[in-house]
Amino acid sequence: MQASEKKLANPMREMKVLEQLSGQTLVFSKARYTVWSFGIRHNEKIACYVTVRGEKAMQLLESGLKVKEYKLLRKNFSDTDCFGFGI
Repeated sequence: MQASEKKLANPMREMKVLEQLSGQTLVFSKARYTVWSFGIRHNEKIACYVTVRGEKAMQLLESGLKVKEYKLLRKNFSDTDCFGFGI
């Protein structure tokens, strides 16, 4: 098993990191449709997220940006004033 396959085989690692950074329980998003070309089935968990506000949001943002060396790309921002980045 190659390193990239090993990383994809354990999505729980990334979920635990998000849970530890935020200090909150995760909310999971499920697939609405089956997409065979991507290997996604209906109601399969495909993403997780937390909602943070106020001081806790600033702390989470600070620690996340520290990992990214305080640099984000233009494509990290949407037209609706939202942004996201992976760690």
